[in-house]
Amino acid sequence: MTNGQIPSEAEALLQIKDLEVHYATRMGIVKAVDRVSLEVRRGEVLGLVGESGCGKSTLGMALLRLVPPPGKIVGGQIIFDGQDLLALSETEMRKLRGRRISMIFQDPMTCLNPLQRIDDHIIEAIRVHEKGVSRRAAWERAAELVDKLGITSDRLSDYPHQLSGGMRQRVMIGLALALNADLIIADEPTTSLDVIVEAQILELLKELRRAYNLTLILITHNLGVVAELADRVAVMYAGKLVEVADSVPLYDEPLHPYTQGLLKSIPSISLDKRELKVMPGSPPDLINPPPGCRFHPRCPYAMKECSELEPPMKEVRPNRWVACLRY
Repeated sequence: MTNGQIPSEAEALLQIKDLEVHYATRMGIVKAVDRVSLEVRRGEVLGLVGESGCGKSTLGMALLRLVPPPGKIVGGQIIFDGQDLLALSETEMRKLRGRRISMIFQDPMTCLNPLQRIDDHIIEAIRVHEKGVSRRAAWERAAELVDKLGITSDRLSDYPHQLSGGMRQRVMIGLALALNADLIIADEPTTSLDVIVEAQILELLKELRRAYNLTLILITHNLGVVAELADRVAVMYAGKLVEVADSVPLYDEPLHPYTQGLLKSIPSISLDKRELKVMPGSPPDLINPPPGCRFHPRCPYAMKECSELEPPMKEVRPNRWVACLRY
């Protein structure tokens, strides 16, 4: 079994095997994603969490082969529904993007074309992938879709700057749903929203999941968002996976010291005046990461072996995978 791959009776829609993504810089090679292996089951919501710079957004972009230069996928496999995406031509990938795998980007204002009306965005997405659909039929589908997202059809003639942040994010979700994609990758979908609108978007994603049986990868640093939506959680640190588990057991009893630190750093709304826990240190330099376990310089339980041996990802309990020499 590959590192971090999770067995399941449910069918695996996506299998990531030893994926490596590097960025060539003047200072050296940044290993943003370093031999990551993971499965995403059909119909589940998988939360991918970690500090900024841990590689989670790069992993999401790699699944669509959209890693921006100077980034490059240098190894591994991405098996989607039995097909290795890294073996496809760029033409074949263009047919698959949007149609079978869609992405909700974190900043809709920079992702939506400011010179296109909202209906043009959705109509173009439909007609590029479904050649026989007329513009009128595509518009009707767009109107039906935005209505389900809480936007009236008369707003389809608006430009992105005429919509609020929450409405623009709903449009991004609509673009992801327009072609009934098998897999949706949501990269920080609520980062640019205020708390009230964030709650509305989370509730919307819940409703859409029930209605469409979505398979969703939710990329975020917000553990509260993950607790609301995810069935399973994969925790990344310094380009590697350190823990993968069902969400309830992970929140009840995190096993990896990094996961424990993340959960302890969440502010509490209770009035018991507990001091906010701060994880010591900073994420490592990915050009020259520390030897052994990459978390050992910050780990309260670090042993001598932790600076010498790289911990393998292993199943320590049923459906609990951890990369730590303590287990």
